[in-house]
Amino acid sequence: MEFLQRGVSTMRSFSNAEFLQRGVSPARSFPSTEFLQRGVSQTRSFSNAKFLQHGVSPARSFSNTDFLQHGVSPSRSSSSAEFLQRGVSSKRSFSNAELLQHGLSPAKSFSSTDFLLRGVSPARSFPSTEFLKRGVTPARIFSNTEFLQRGVSPARSFSSAEFLQCGVSPARSFSNKKFLQQEVSPMQRFSNAEFL
Repeated sequence: MEFLQRGVSTMRSFSNAEFLQRGVSPARSFPSTEFLQRGVSQTRSFSNAKFLQHGVSPARSFSNTDFLQHGVSPSRSSSSAEFLQRGVSSKRSFSNAELLQHGLSPAKSFSSTDFLLRGVSPARSFPSTEFLKRGVTPARIFSNTEFLQRGVSPARSFSSAEFLQCGVSPARSFSNKKFLQQEVSPMQRFSNAEFL
């Protein structure tokens, strides 16, 4: 029967009748009947019937029937049938058939057929044929043929043939032939031929 408004609730054992509105709830053992609205829920054992709306859910064991909308889901063991929309997905074992749209994907083992649209991909082992569009990629072993557009790339081992456009690059080991355009670069060891 308690209602929390405009506050923070660190209680870990909420009952089914309680509803949290306009607050933060890091409870870890919520039952299936509870619905969190406009808050943050760090619970790790959500059931299939739960639907999170307008919140953040870093649960790690979501089933195939769960759909996250308007939130963040860094779950690491989602199946191929799940589709994340307008959220964050830090899963590390995505299949080739999955497509991430309108979100962030820091997966580390993407194949060549995967395409990231409008998101962030800090993957570290991308092949040369992949192209990242409208996102941020802090990958550290990009090949020469890859081009980053409209994003931020803090990679530390870029080759001379790569060009960064409309982004910020805090890389620390850039070559002399690289040129940064219309952005700020907090690089710490610039050579004489490099221009900001």
